[in-house]
Amino acid sequence: MKNRTAALIGLGICVGLLGCGTSDTKKMSEDVKATGNAAQQAGADAVDATKKVVGSTADATKDATSKAVDATSSATSDAMDKTKKMADDAANATKKAYDATAEKAKEVSKDAVAGSKKAATATGEFVEDAAKKTEAAAKKAADATKKAVEDTTKPAGKP
Repeated sequence: MKNRTAALIGLGICVGLLGCGTSDTKKMSEDVKATGNAAQQAGADAVDATKKVVGSTADATKDATSKAVDATSSATSDAMDKTKKMADDAANATKKAYDATAEKAKEVSKDAVAGSKKAATATGEFVEDAAKKTEAAAKKAADATKKAVEDTTKPAGKP
Protein backbone atom coordinates (compact mmCIF):
# COMPACT_ATOMS: atom_id res chain seq x y z
CA MET A 1 0.00 0.00 0.00
CA LYS A 2 2.80 2.41 0.89
CA ASN A 3 4.73 1.53 -2.25
CA ARG A 4 1.67 2.11 -4.43
CA THR A 5 1.03 5.49 -2.82
CA ALA A 6 4.68 6.50 -3.20
CA ALA A 7 4.63 5.39 -6.84
CA LEU A 8 1.49 7.42 -7.54
CA ILE A 9 2.96 10.48 -5.89
CA GLY A 10 6.19 10.02 -7.86
CA LEU A 11 4.23 9.58 -11.12
CA GLY A 12 2.19 12.69 -10.34
CA ILE A 13 5.36 14.66 -9.75
CA CYS A 14 6.91 13.41 -12.99
CA VAL A 15 3.80 14.28 -15.00
CA GLY A 16 3.75 17.69 -13.32
CA LEU A 17 7.40 18.24 -14.13
CA LEU A 18 6.97 17.27 -17.77
CA GLY A 19 4.03 19.57 -18.19
CA CYS A 20 5.69 22.62 -16.64
CA GLY A 21 8.36 25.00 -17.76
CA THR A 22 11.87 25.28 -16.22
CA SER A 23 10.95 27.88 -13.68
CA ASP A 24 7.82 25.95 -12.83
CA THR A 25 9.87 22.80 -12.65
CA LYS A 26 12.37 24.43 -10.34
CA LYS A 27 9.58 25.83 -8.19
CA MET A 28 7.87 22.45 -8.13
CA SER A 29 11.16 20.72 -7.28
CA GLU A 30 11.66 23.10 -4.38
CA ASP A 31 8.07 22.52 -3.28
CA VAL A 32 8.56 18.75 -3.46
CA LYS A 33 11.80 19.04 -1.48
CA ALA A 34 10.10 21.28 1.06
CA THR A 35 7.19 18.85 1.28
CA GLY A 36 9.62 15.93 1.67
CA ASN A 37 11.56 17.81 4.34
CA ALA A 38 8.34 18.76 6.10
CA ALA A 39 7.15 15.14 5.93
CA GLN A 40 10.52 13.95 7.22
CA GLN A 41 10.44 16.52 10.03
CA ALA A 42 6.85 15.59 10.85
CA GLY A 43 7.88 11.92 11.00
CA ALA A 44 10.86 12.76 13.22
CA ASP A 45 8.62 14.89 15.44
CA ALA A 46 6.09 12.05 15.63
CA VAL A 47 8.87 9.61 16.57
CA ASP A 48 10.13 12.01 19.25
CA ALA A 49 6.63 12.55 20.60
CA THR A 50 6.04 8.79 20.61
CA LYS A 51 9.32 8.25 22.44
CA LYS A 52 8.36 10.88 25.00
CA VAL A 53 4.90 9.36 25.48
CA VAL A 54 6.35 5.85 25.74
CA GLY A 55 9.02 7.10 28.14
CA SER A 56 6.46 8.95 30.26
CA THR A 57 4.14 5.96 30.21
CA ALA A 58 7.00 3.64 31.16
CA ASP A 59 8.05 5.97 33.98
CA ALA A 60 4.46 6.29 35.20
CA THR A 61 3.99 2.50 34.99
CA LYS A 62 7.26 1.92 36.83
CA ASP A 63 6.30 4.49 39.45
CA ALA A 64 2.81 3.02 39.89
CA THR A 65 4.22 -0.51 40.08
CA SER A 66 6.76 0.58 42.67
CA LYS A 67 4.03 2.26 44.73
CA ALA A 68 1.81 -0.81 44.42
CA VAL A 69 4.66 -3.07 45.53
CA ASP A 70 5.38 -0.77 48.46
CA ALA A 71 1.71 -0.64 49.45
CA THR A 72 1.36 -4.41 49.13
CA SER A 73 4.52 -4.96 51.14
CA SER A 74 3.32 -2.56 53.81
CA ALA A 75 -0.14 -4.14 53.93
CA THR A 76 1.38 -7.62 54.10
CA SER A 77 3.71 -6.55 56.89
CA ASP A 78 0.81 -4.98 58.80
CA ALA A 79 -1.31 -8.09 58.30
CA MET A 80 1.53 -10.30 59.52
CA ASP A 81 2.06 -8.10 62.58
CA LYS A 82 -1.66 -8.07 63.39
CA THR A 83 -1.95 -11.82 62.84
CA LYS A 84 1.04 -12.43 65.12
CA LYS A 85 -0.44 -10.16 67.78
CA MET A 86 -3.80 -11.91 67.54
CA ALA A 87 -2.09 -15.30 67.83
CA ASP A 88 -0.09 -14.09 70.84
CA ASP A 89 -3.25 -12.67 72.44
CA ALA A 90 -5.10 -15.94 71.81
CA ALA A 91 -2.21 -17.94 73.30
CA ASN A 92 -2.12 -15.68 76.36
CA ALA A 93 -5.88 -15.90 76.81
CA THR A 94 -5.71 -19.69 76.48
CA LYS A 95 -2.91 -19.86 79.06
CA LYS A 96 -4.86 -17.63 81.44
CA ALA A 97 -7.97 -19.77 80.96
CA TYR A 98 -5.93 -22.94 81.52
CA ASP A 99 -4.32 -21.48 84.66
CA ALA A 100 -7.70 -20.37 86.00
CA THR A 101 -9.19 -23.79 85.24
CA ALA A 102 -6.26 -25.56 86.89
CA GLU A 103 -6.54 -23.32 89.95
CA LYS A 104 -10.29 -23.92 90.18
CA ALA A 105 -9.71 -27.66 89.79
CA LYS A 106 -7.23 -27.54 92.69
CA GLU A 107 -9.79 -25.71 94.83
CA VAL A 108 -12.54 -28.16 93.93
CA SER A 109 -10.16 -31.06 94.59
CA LYS A 110 -9.29 -29.63 98.00
CA ASP A 111 -12.99 -29.19 98.76
CA ALA A 112 -13.67 -32.75 97.61
CA VAL A 113 -10.86 -34.11 99.78
CA ALA A 114 -12.13 -32.10 102.75
CA GLY A 115 -15.66 -33.38 102.08
CA SER A 116 -14.36 -36.94 101.80
CA LYS A 117 -12.48 -36.55 105.08
CA LYS A 118 -15.61 -35.23 106.76
CA ALA A 119 -17.65 -38.08 105.33
CA ALA A 120 -15.04 -40.62 106.46
CA THR A 121 -14.94 -39.09 109.94
CA ALA A 122 -18.74 -39.04 110.15
CA THR A 123 -18.88 -42.64 108.91
CA GLY A 124 -16.23 -43.66 111.43
CA GLU A 125 -18.13 -41.94 114.23
CA PHE A 126 -21.37 -43.59 113.08
CA VAL A 127 -19.73 -47.03 112.96
CA GLU A 128 -18.18 -46.47 116.40
CA ASP A 129 -21.51 -45.36 117.83
CA ALA A 130 -23.24 -48.32 116.19
CA ALA A 131 -20.59 -50.66 117.60
CA LYS A 132 -21.13 -49.23 121.13
CA LYS A 133 -24.88 -49.61 120.80
CA THR A 134 -24.45 -53.13 119.46
CA GLU A 135 -22.12 -53.94 122.36
CA ALA A 136 -24.59 -52.51 124.86
CA ALA A 137 -27.44 -54.41 123.24
CA ALA A 138 -25.37 -57.59 123.18
CA LYS A 139 -24.50 -57.12 126.87
CA LYS A 140 -28.18 -56.61 127.69
CA ALA A 141 -29.06 -59.70 125.71
CA ALA A 142 -26.30 -61.69 127.42
CA ASP A 143 -27.44 -60.47 130.84
CA ALA A 144 -31.04 -61.28 130.01
CA THR A 145 -30.02 -64.73 128.79
CA LYS A 146 -27.92 -65.32 131.91
CA LYS A 147 -30.83 -64.31 134.14
CA ALA A 148 -33.18 -66.51 132.20
CA VAL A 149 -30.79 -69.45 132.59
CA GLU A 150 -30.46 -68.81 136.30
CA ASP A 151 -34.20 -68.55 136.66
CA THR A 152 -34.70 -71.86 134.97
CA THR A 153 -32.07 -73.62 137.03
CA LYS A 154 -33.50 -72.49 140.38
CA PRO A 155 -35.81 -74.89 142.07
CA ALA A 156 -39.31 -73.84 142.08
CA GLY A 157 -40.38 -72.16 145.19
CA LYS A 158 -37.04 -70.71 146.14
CA PRO A 159 -36.74 -67.16 145.70
